[in-house]
Amino acid sequence: GRAAKLRDVRVPTLVMHGSADTLITPSGGERTAELIPGARFVLIEGMGHDSPPQLWRRWVDEVVGFIRS
Repeated sequence: GRAAKLRDVRVPTLVMHGSADTLITPSGGERTAELIPGARFVLIEGMGHDSPPQLWRRWVDEVVGFIRS
């Protein structure tokens, strides 16, 4: 199933999830990150299940920081 396939992921993975997501709860994002070996989880306060322009800078900063690490 899904969990077994996520455990097989072997690429650096950043999981970003919104604290206000009503479609998939933050625990779903946390679980995804737990299942992928070495994944990093970032909870973005106030974000829902969307990509609002006011958060694009934050996203870029998170991704760049992840790549640099």
